[in-house]
Amino acid sequence: MTLRLRLLIRFRPVLRFIKTRILHVDDSPERIARGIAVGFFTAWLPLFGLHIPLSLIFAAILRANKAMALLFVWVSNPLTALFIYYPTYRVGRFALGFFRETPTVQPEQMQSMFAQVLSVKRIFLEFFTVDLWKQFWDVFTHAGLEMLIGGVLLGLIVAKASYWASLTLIKRFRDKRRRRQSMRVQ
Repeated sequence: MTLRLRLLIRFRPVLRFIKTRILHVDDSPERIARGIAVGFFTAWLPLFGLHIPLSLIFAAILRANKAMALLFVWVSNPLTALFIYYPTYRVGRFALGFFRETPTVQPEQMQSMFAQVLSVKRIFLEFFTVDLWKQFWDVFTHAGLEMLIGGVLLGLIVAKASYWASLTLIKRFRDKRRRRQSMRVQ
């Protein structure tokens, strides 16, 4: 069995979900794509606990599909937190480097703080403990501005890319479906 075939078999449920739940949504492709972009943008913001309300507010303002925004905001979750928030810190630190000379925390210190606080084992075992949330707050107070700026910058990039990719995918899928239906009628 080739690697490509094994990957397709492994991701079959994901592909089926995309086909049945996203491509068949009864809304315009633009609204669906805007909803996906809003969800991705909001997921990159380091505002723990505010992702869902923010995605609904942004979706309402931008007239995006709210269901898609809610679905894709879940890209940011305890399992992906380290992969999202550490790069947002690095990008934000780079961007703030143009405006101030000395960073408040060195990247090595932040990396160890992220590794300690956002480890998967720790999040699963101590998610509802006060100690973990105090440490989240400590990380955010040390690098909150960097993470916020990096989250906005990376969120805009990811949102733009996801908008165009999903819009193209949805339009192609719907055109292909229309052609198949018109061939059946003839």
